[in-house]
Amino acid sequence: MSIKILDDRDTIILEFLVIYGYLTSYKLAIISDIPMATVWRILVNLKSLSLVTKQKKGFTITPRGLVFAYYLTKKDNIRLQALQKLKESWKYDGSVNEIRSFLDALNQFLKKYEISLISVCFNHPLSVISLMLPKAKELDEFSQRLLARFILKAFPTVVLPTGCKAIISFDEKGEPYALAADCKDEGVHIFHKCPYINKYFSVEVKPR
Repeated sequence: MSIKILDDRDTIILEFLVIYGYLTSYKLAIISDIPMATVWRILVNLKSLSLVTKQKKGFTITPRGLVFAYYLTKKDNIRLQALQKLKESWKYDGSVNEIRSFLDALNQFLKKYEISLISVCFNHPLSVISLMLPKAKELDEFSQRLLARFILKAFPTVVLPTGCKAIISFDEKGEPYALAADCKDEGVHIFHKCPYINKYFSVEVKPR
């Protein structure tokens, strides 16, 4: 993915922050072999884009910065570390592979609809979820699972007698389904229908 507002040196700084987590501008200048004044200008620019944040005398990378690093770097180890740290930052209960699949699907979505990555907020994952939810049925299973997990964390759930957790909604025909569900038998799903949901939440429509 091309992000014209950032150049190769910006990417290098993001890569080092993915690896070390916290660095001062002085330390970044030493390990990156980029002049101190240039490093400082880069950090100020990255901070203005919410890709890094200032902490005491140094800087740390934000969840948004981790996503940018994942898209920009050509190094597999950096991509993996960015995913692992994003999992921690987002407090995500699923797998790294689910985040990877979701970010790859998001990349294709942004390209298809010519949406700039700069305009997407990754520091609050629900904003990304709301962007992708209308296209959920087009996503792969891993990506759908990520959507479901975040929706389950964000909204009130009901617990069925089976022990399954679900967020209940109704389709245009008035039939109940789970917008997201953590099913004891089938795992985490989005737009989930099952006999139990139908049994406990169906509304009998009486003829007039």
